[in-house]
Amino acid sequence: MYFRLIRPSAPDFQAHLSLIKPAFAGSDMPKVEFDEVRQLVCDQQASFYLLTGKGIKLRFISRIDGERYHIIAMTGRGLVDAATHIIERVTERGYQSISYHTYRKGMRRILGQFGFKQVEQVRAFGDSQETVHQLDLRDNHG
Repeated sequence: MYFRLIRPSAPDFQAHLSLIKPAFAGSDMPKVEFDEVRQLVCDQQASFYLLTGKGIKLRFISRIDGERYHIIAMTGRGLVDAATHIIERVTERGYQSISYHTYRKGMRRILGQFGFKQVEQVRAFGDSQETVHQLDLRDNHG
C-alpha cells in the first residue's frame, strides 16, 4: 500500500483535484464545498493523498482536528480493501478517532461495516442528508 501526499506545488495537482470532484456530487452546493476544500489544501490546513495498491486507487483529503483524523472527501476505487490500511495508519499515528462526512447512503453502509457510528446529522436538503460518522480507535483498535 502506497500513500502519496499530493502537494499544491506538484505538477499534477490540478489533475488530481479534478479527479476528486465527484466526492462532492451529493452536496446541494458541490462547487462551493469543492472550492472551500481546495483552499484548505492550498493553505496547508488539509492534506491531499493518493492511496494505491492492488485493486486500490483512492484520492482523499483529510485534516487533523485535535486527536481526531477527519476525512473530508474521498473518491476512487477499492475503499473497502483500503479502509483497513487507512485505519491502521491513523491508529499508528496516535489519533483517537477517525471521522468522515458523507451524503451517500452506500457510504454510510460501508462505514458501518468498519465500526463507524453516525454521530451527527449536519443538515438535510431535498431527499438527501449530510451526516458525520466516527470510529473511536481506542475502543475498536487499541
